Order: sequence, then structure tokens, then C-alpha cells
Amino acid sequence: MTHPIPPAVARLSPLLLLVLFTLLPYGWFAQHWPWLDAVASWLFATEAAHAVGHALSFGALGAALLTVFPALCARPGLYLAIVLAVALGQEGLQLLYKGRGVIVNDMTDLGTDMVAAVVVLALMRAAARNRPEAL
Repeated sequence: MTHPIPPAVARLSPLLLLVLFTLLPYGWFAQHWPWLDAVASWLFATEAAHAVGHALSFGALGAALLTVFPALCARPGLYLAIVLAVALGQEGLQLLYKGRGVIVNDMTDLGTDMVAAVVVLALMRAAARNRPEAL
């Protein structure tokens, strides 16, 4: 006998999986899936590519968050606090995994994450203003 998935769980599941994927350290994934390490090493071989990876990850997270909870568009402080909490969690788990302290690149990663979140927020708010039904 199968049980139907409650609508709230179905609605939140993709967002929660994205948060989990964002939080888990890349090195952990690489240990378990060497092919992923090879692909990621090729895609993100430079610092610029690493920054693009962070921007894409947190841009996707921000877009998913605003899609699931559109009211956050009108509460930018709360939206940014949630994204910052995930970004700090990601960096913290990465530092625990690597067993090292904070370095300048970690702060740069956080900055990149937040810039991506702000850009997504601005785009989503602009899109909402251009839709008459959103007003």
C-alpha cells in the first residue's frame, strides 16, 4: 500500500534537496564518486571558475527559495538571512571536513554567494513588477 506524498512535502522536497546538496562539502562527494571529482576538477579548475560555481549554486538556491516562498521577495532581509545561514553552514562544514581554519578565499566565497543571492532577488522582483497579476 502506497501513501500519497503530502503536498507540503512535495513542494518543499526539491528545495530541501538543493539545500542539502549546497551544504555538503564537495570533497565528501568527490571521495564517494571519483567521476564527479574528475568532472568538477575540469569545470572548476581556476579560481574564477570556482567563483562561477559558487554563484551558480547560490543563485539556484536563491531562485528556488523565492519560487517556493514568493513572499520573501517582499522581505529581502529575511531572504538574505536565510541564504547567509546556508552559506555560513556550507563554509563551516567545508572547514570541518578539511580540518583547517578560515582563509581569505572562504570570505570571498561568502561574498560571491551573497552577490548571487542579491542578483537573483533583484531579477525576481523586477520580473514580479512586470507581471500585472503579481501586483
